[in-house]
Amino acid sequence: MDDFLRDFIVKKWKIGSFTFTFLDALLAVCITGTGIFLRLPIMTDYYDEKLRAIPLEYVLAVVCAAIVYRCTKSGSRAFLTYAILVIYPTIAAIGAIWNVNAVYDAIFIFVGFYLCLTGSRVLRAIGTVSILLGALPQLFRYGWTVPYDPNPRLSYGWPNFYEIIGKTAFVDLFDKVSLLVLAGLLLTLAYCFVKKKVRITQDLALQLFLFLAVLIPYFAPYMPAWAGYTADIAALLYFMRRKDRFYLPMLHLIVSYSAYAYMTNGETKLPMVVFSVILLGILVNVGVDLYREAAAQTAPAAAGLTGTEQADEASVREAEAQGAKS
Repeated sequence: MDDFLRDFIVKKWKIGSFTFTFLDALLAVCITGTGIFLRLPIMTDYYDEKLRAIPLEYVLAVVCAAIVYRCTKSGSRAFLTYAILVIYPTIAAIGAIWNVNAVYDAIFIFVGFYLCLTGSRVLRAIGTVSILLGALPQLFRYGWTVPYDPNPRLSYGWPNFYEIIGKTAFVDLFDKVSLLVLAGLLLTLAYCFVKKKVRITQDLALQLFLFLAVLIPYFAPYMPAWAGYTADIAALLYFMRRKDRFYLPMLHLIVSYSAYAYMTNGETKLPMVVFSVILLGILVNVGVDLYREAAAQTAPAAAGLTGTEQADEASVREAEAQGAKS
């Protein structure tokens, strides 16, 4: 009996390319239960919408774990992603307290992002459509329609650019100008990628995804407190790929949680403009990473090297780096 239990505990199970043990499955069950009990005390009511949204948060965590596993081939990082997301404070608050549509939109966005990483043109096309189905309703719901308010503001809880320049002056002007500026930035980015023939690798896709998730709500008007929902998750995925960027999900979570506190209590420990500056710093940091990743691709092409010559050049640089270490 002891041998049976020992063999059962250490036996490795396999689903597709993912391998796990009984202890891994037990830990997953425990963290899932922890997420449920974390949400129950803060649920002020049990509307059917909430009871449907909360299971989708677990589906979202599984999808994000699959994205991390695809990008890193690490089962430990994938499980850690799932474990963090099921107890993430902002995600739990969205489903259990306010019952907004963020989780429904996020499902479309992250399933689409996963499909875009597969490499197949058909799946990439389906993934792009899925991302648009998730992103455009959010922008139309919050950024392209003026909320019913006799005294409209350019921001409704999210500490974006308008916390710096003022969110109550020239509302009718800035809301249109900001959308034009945002559209110009996106078109310029697309033009540069096409002109430089930048290849969208997995690393570049993660950087671009996080950059857009922070950029769009930062300049779009009328953003609510939960406008950083997608960027919260994207920053965590980026950290799982690049451990040296551990501070990005931490800082963004602080900003999101402070936005929730401001909407709930009407005040925060720090002025909202401070969180706006933090978001600007995150945006610049990710933008620099994105530029460097794209420039690393275009530099050999600009030098007139062929694909074989680029590979040889990379081998030489790797050999020189190993020689310097030794």
